[in-house]
Amino acid sequence: MIYKALNFLTSCLNAYMQRKYGAIDGCVVLSRLVENDGTSTEEATNKLVLSLINVEKDTLVQPFSSSGYNTSGQCSISANPIYMNLHIILAANYNGRNYTEALKILSRGMSFFQDYSVFDRQSNPEMPEGLEKLIVDVENIKIQEMNNLWSTIGTKYVPSVLYKVRTVALGGGYVSATPAAIRSQESPSISTKNEQDKEDEDTGDKA
Repeated sequence: MIYKALNFLTSCLNAYMQRKYGAIDGCVVLSRLVENDGTSTEEATNKLVLSLINVEKDTLVQPFSSSGYNTSGQCSISANPIYMNLHIILAANYNGRNYTEALKILSRGMSFFQDYSVFDRQSNPEMPEGLEKLIVDVENIKIQEMNNLWSTIGTKYVPSVLYKVRTVALGGGYVSATPAAIRSQESPSISTKNEQDKEDEDTGDKA
């Protein structure tokens, strides 16, 4: 589901770039910025790159499970999905000679997420199955935090902005069943017992 969400946002941003600015297809890519060995990722060179930074649980949405009995007398438990926030970076990964182009394309990418910060099935019926709603918010970080982030990424800073994407559902959609529960036979109600006693008395009087 993480891939579906980020790939969907990348496709929407690409379409926006082509429609509004006449950019070539594929100017925005979903990719890492550097390889594990520290070399630049070829497909991310001179591109506007969307990359995953971190994943966290959305504590504002509380998952819960519902239970009940099915037709076989089994207790079924349906687990709801857990909701996640995705921290992503939108980076204009252009070399030095294209620095001004990097600033332009980053600004265009930011304009897109400013104009389209909420994605749902009503406005985007083409959303992949399993996605219902995505909300994209800008994240502010301090200079030292930014330095730590780029050190973790393993490359030099390029013009970029951080976003939080919420909420992505993971799991759910499954039902577990336990053996049939042992239910005690219900005893007659007080009102039913009283009615039976009255019928016995009437029968005795007539006799």
